[in-house]
Formats: sequence, structure tokens, C-alpha cells
Amino acid sequence: MKKPGLARYFLASVLLLLLLVSLYGLSESRRLQKELLRQTESKGLALAEAMEASAKNAILGNALLEKLVSERLLDNARLIDRLLLTGPLDSASLNEISDMNRLNKIEVLDRQGHPWEFPALPAVPRDMREMMAEMRRMARPPAEGRQQMMIFMWGRSWVLPGDQEDTAPVEPPPVTEQKFWEGSVFGVAIGARSIPGIIAVHANADYILNFKKEIGVQRQIEELGRQPDIHHVALLDGHFTYVAHTDPSLMGKQAMDDFAVDAGADWQVHSRIVDTGDGRVYELIKAISLNNSPLGYLKIGLSLAPMEAAWRGSLWSILVLGLAILAVGIMGMAAIFYNQNSHIREIESLEAEVARRENLSALGNLAATVAHEVRNPLNAISMGLQRLKAEFRPTEDEEQYSRFIELMRGEVHRLNSIVEQFLSLARPLELKLQPVRMDELLQELALFTGGDARSSKVEIRVEAPSDLPSVRADRDYLKQLLLNLILNGIQAMPKGGSLTLEAGTSRRELVLTVADTGRGIPTETLERIFEPYYTTKSKGSGLGLSIARRIAEAHAGTLAVESEVGRGSRFTVRLPVGGPAKSPES
Repeated sequence: MKKPGLARYFLASVLLLLLLVSLYGLSESRRLQKELLRQTESKGLALAEAMEASAKNAILGNALLEKLVSERLLDNARLIDRLLLTGPLDSASLNEISDMNRLNKIEVLDRQGHPWEFPALPAVPRDMREMMAEMRRMARPPAEGRQQMMIFMWGRSWVLPGDQEDTAPVEPPPVTEQKFWEGSVFGVAIGARSIPGIIAVHANADYILNFKKEIGVQRQIEELGRQPDIHHVALLDGHFTYVAHTDPSLMGKQAMDDFAVDAGADWQVHSRIVDTGDGRVYELIKAISLNNSPLGYLKIGLSLAPMEAAWRGSLWSILVLGLAILAVGIMGMAAIFYNQNSHIREIESLEAEVARRENLSALGNLAATVAHEVRNPLNAISMGLQRLKAEFRPTEDEEQYSRFIELMRGEVHRLNSIVEQFLSLARPLELKLQPVRMDELLQELALFTGGDARSSKVEIRVEAPSDLPSVRADRDYLKQLLLNLILNGIQAMPKGGSLTLEAGTSRRELVLTVADTGRGIPTETLERIFEPYYTTKSKGSGLGLSIARRIAEAHAGTLAVESEVGRGSRFTVRLPVGGPAKSPES
């Protein structure tokens, strides 16, 4: 089975997960930004509605105040005109009337705007009660058919819908040389019937301004502007002039830009985001109306700094969450791919084992056929060589003849040994299980191979405690397995070395180790040493390690090898102490 590119699949999965997490973070950040902006818009609209109600009340209050004050001033002007009809008044009398009515001043002017010159009055003290009674008497409405006086007002700010015709001032009285209303905050003037001129009454400016300040929107707007998330709040009249603003220096200035003009054109709520010098601001403008008639406009600017700070904080949370999801996803996929890779390796190992067993089975069948066909001729050749040696004597070179016969008999025995090995691969192993003491078996094998070891300058050491439990195994097959490993170890040390035979137990298993200090096995060779007929020796069938492994597996055990070039090899056999549950190949 060809191993799939799991590393490429894992990398592609990680990239896909990273893309999904990035898309999630981007969409979530945009959704959050829109939601915060929507909340800011809702807050702005709610604030605009609340301010609209306050502004309407303030405008109504200011307009009512101005109307009442103007009516009162007109009453005072008419009263002075009537008093003048009865007789001249001096400046002292006018000042006294002004103080009584809490006015700023009263002026009687000629047509050129100069103070009217009254004739001198006799110094006759008048009782104030009589004077007030006379004023009340003379303040009665004029008789039917008398001509109305010309009225002129100045200083008014707010005109309510429906009051335009009643309160709209006409052109100023005919004063040719002086604008008498300049420098005064609020007042009225009427064309006098008592003299050829006008009577101007100036209101107390401080009183009116303080009253407006107490009931007006300027104070509310200034208090509202102290909140950290409000950048500015402004109230504009119908000509887009600031009449109230969180920045008092802008009062009286116009805001004639496209944003304000568009709002004035359709009476709809308009909003925009502007970049000021100290940050971005969400600004909206809303028309204020009363009885479907425009009163002015309300402009509110909300700082986006708190929203952006909250968005950045949430963005960090989204980023941390995304990284956590990414980390958990990568670890999860790594675990999945690791398990998958382990399963694939197990499958490959099982497939390799199945293929090996199939090869062994095919080779075994072939070996059985070959052995059957070869064994009989070998027996005949061996018998013929025995008869030649026993019955025939050469007349010359008898010694060479005998050596030649022995050489052929040795080759026959070698061929017969190969046939036996073939047969051992082909037929099932019939195990004769019995208790085997491994310390005794290792000592016996060390003694048996001692001659070969000494000739190769190899020292054999046995490390097997005497209290090792006995293992149920076939002694002859186990001896063959270990003998094969010992001889291979001696042959791997042609210049001498040390061979260690070790036995121990681990988790109800007997662990046998044959370790040498020879030249070691290269990595590319290590994977093939258990394959049948694979050998690196000049003389060898390549069946020894295959048969040894098969003996270990027949005992329900394993045979493994560890090797490092230049430092030697270590073969490890693991067998269950209780022996196989049943004969594996029975």
C-alpha cells in the first residue's frame, strides 16, 4: 500500500481552518462594528427626540415671553401717548414711570430722532395715587373710529406659527436721522398721536436675557455637552443660525453647508460621519416643527471614540477566541492525523505481514515440490558415494580419490541441509511444549559455540538469573532460534569482540537478548534481513533469520532487531511465559 501524503493533507486542513477562522473573525468584527454604529444612531435619535421636546418647550416659553413683554411694552407706550394728550411730561416723570414698570428707558422723539422738547411745567407736587388713577383712567381703549398707531418692534427671536400676521412688525416710524433701536436688546415704538414724533419703550435687557437663560435650551445644551460621548449639540433657527450651542462662541453664526441645506429641503433626519480634529463624530440634524410649521433645526454630534474603543476591545476578544479555536482545531486535527497515520502504519504492517506469509506459503509450496524432487536423487547419490568408497579401490592416487569422495559427500549433505531448511519453511511447525529453564539453555549454547567463538576471538557472556521462571516452549526449536542468532553474532565480529546472552522477564513475558559489538547492519539492509533468501554473506542461503522469526511467531512471540553501524546489533526475542495458547500453525 502506498503511503498517502498525510503531511500535505494536514497542512491543507490547517490552512483551511485558518481561512475559516479568519473569515469568522472578519465577519464578526464587521457585524459588531455595524451593531455599535446602530446603537450610536439609536442613541442619537433618542437624544434628538428628547432635545426636540426640550427645545420646543424652550421656544414656546421664549416666544410667549417675547409676546407678553411686547404687549406690555406696547401698553406702556400707549399709556405715555395718552398722558401726553392730557399735558406735557418732563424727563423726571418719564423716568419715574420707567422705574415703576421695570423698564430700561422711555424715549419721546421727534421725527428726526431727537428727544422731544417739553415746555416747562409748574413745580406743583402731585400725589402719586392721583397720578396712577389718572393713568388708569387714561389707559382705557380709544374711542371708536380713532386712527390706530403705527407699531415697530425689534429684538424678537421666535415667532410661533399663526402669530406672523399679529406680531410681524411694519416698517419703522418715519425717523430720518437716527436708528434709535440700535444698542437695545428688545423694545417697541409707536407713532405718537399726541406729538409729531414717536414714543419708544426699551425693555430691561438683563431681566429678559436672564429669564431666557433660565428657561432656554442653552443651559440644557451646555450641561448635555459635558457628557464624554457627546461632541456637540446645537439649536438653529430657520435661517440656519446658531441660537444655542455647546460652544457659546458659535452662537449667532450660520451653518450653511450642504448637510444643513439638505436637511432643510426635505425635513428628514440626515446623518453623516465626519472626521474632526479630535476624532470621528457621528452627526445628525433634525428639523423641529410645531403644527407642521418649521421652528428650527437640532444638530447633535456623538463622539465615536467610545464606540471605537469598545470595538477594538471586542476585536481583541474575537482575535483571542479565533486563535483559541485555531489552536484547538490544529491540535484536534493533529490527533486525528496522528491516529490515522498510526492506523495506516498498522494496516501497512498487517499487509506486509500478509504478503510475507503469502510469499512464505508460495515458497513453502515450491520448496516442498523441489525438496521432493531433489531428495530422492540426493539419497541415491549419497548411497552411490558410500558404495564407491567402500567397494572400490583405485590403483593410483587413492588419497586424492578418498578426498574427492568426501568432498562430494559434503556437498550432498549441504544440499540436503538446504532441502531441510526449505521444508521447515513449507511445513507447519509441530511444537512439543515443555518447561524450559532459560539460564540452563543459554549456558549450554555458550558452551556449544565456545569453540567457534574462541577461534574468532569472541568472548561470550551469559547474564541470566537462576530464579528465572520456566517458559513453556519447544526446546529444540528454541535452541535452533538462539543458535542461529549466536552464530550470526560471532560471524559479525571477524576481528573479535563481545557477545552477550541475556534473559529476563517483563509483563509476563520472557525477554531473550543476543547482543554483539560487531560492525552493525546498515539501515537500508536492516528492513530486509528477515526476508527469505536475502543475505549479505558470500556463503549463505538467507533462510536462517526467516526461520528464527518463524519459530518465535510459532511460540506467539516476536523477534526484533536494533543495530547501529560500527557499534553492533541487538536481537530481542519476546515469548509468553505460559507459552502459546495453542499451537499457531496446528
